[in-house]
Amino acid sequence: MSVRSRATRERRTRIGRIARQMMRDHGRVRPADVVWLAVNAGMKTSPGEVRTVLCRMGLHR
Repeated sequence: MSVRSRATRERRTRIGRIARQMMRDHGRVRPADVVWLAVNAGMKTSPGEVRTVLCRMGLHR
């Protein structure tokens, strides 16, 4: 696996962890909130990427 693919996978894994924790804590997940937390955690992500991860997890339409 290339370095870029590995970085993308790790970033998406972290986004998923943030989203699952938000679901446990608050009962809902908003992409904007996940993006805000991810950026504050030092991750370089975009709203589109977060929405894609949430859709695959079944937490967003």
